Amino acid sequence: MYYVGICTFCEQGALGIRICSSENHALILCDECDAVWKSTDLTQKPSFPEQPHLPCPCCSGNLTVPPAHWARFGEIYQRGWVSIVKGQTTD
Repeated sequence: MYYVGICTFCEQGALGIRICSSENHALILCDECDAVWKSTDLTQKPSFPEQPHLPCPCCSGNLTVPPAHWARFGEIYQRGWVSIVKGQTTD
């Protein structure tokens, strides 16, 4: 998983770039508390999709069920988000 920082809400989780099940939306998702940001502006307040399904806040697609996935480098590059990537986890 490519991450962009640590969650400002729970202060524990890595913020990964997630692609929703419709494969149209890239979001920032905390891998601990499931806080979601619709853009790279992490100064905005996150939203918290309904558990346990985690619907995408943009289209109501799913954030957990395939084809939803952590973004691959090419997907991040296509969206112009490479500059915010801090690293990659080994998971």
